Amino acid sequence: MLGYTSQARFLVNCGLIDLLQRASLKEQVMAQRLVTEHEMGELFKVIAFGRGCDAELIGFTDGDRSHRL
Repeated sequence: MLGYTSQARFLVNCGLIDLLQRASLKEQVMAQRLVTEHEMGELFKVIAFGRGCDAELIGFTDGDRSHRL
């Protein structure tokens, strides 16, 4: 397994915060639902599987929970 984390942490690691600075208010509100803990941010998880891959995956650089599985 290459990584496992919450949807919120994955999106933040992939640069969502920078994108939201240029987004409209409507887009910011919609994105908030994706990362809010009581909405989808913590309810959904992201997992990556691979073999022979030594690359560091940006979505799992901070907050990787692989050790919890």
